[in-house]
Amino acid sequence: MRQPDVEVLLLRERRAALPLVRQFLLYLDPFALFKDASSGPPRARERALSYNRAMRWMLVPYIRRWVVIAASLFLAIAPIEALAAQAAIFIIPAAAIAVGCCIAITVSALTVAVYLLLGASWE
Repeated sequence: MRQPDVEVLLLRERRAALPLVRQFLLYLDPFALFKDASSGPPRARERALSYNRAMRWMLVPYIRRWVVIAASLFLAIAPIEALAAQAAIFIIPAAAIAVGCCIAITVSALTVAVYLLLGASWE
């Protein structure tokens, strides 16, 4: 996504006009509304980093969201494993839930790390 589009998506009306699949991706992607601060001329990178630091508050709902997803999947592991012990067909869903839980924990940890790094001063 181009950087000017990122600022447009901060408006609720603009996000509401997006297709449902794109809204779902924005709901799950904690870094979709941030700018790329790793490319371009130095002044553009500096502005992008300043924007990202100013908008770091947006990561808090994503952290909560991914922690809830991780906790829900973690709590679902035991019942699905019990079903898998009774019928072999539940082995694949049990593995999928466990992998999903690991992914959710990883996304949560990464989002917390980025939140903390954006708040750190490097001067």
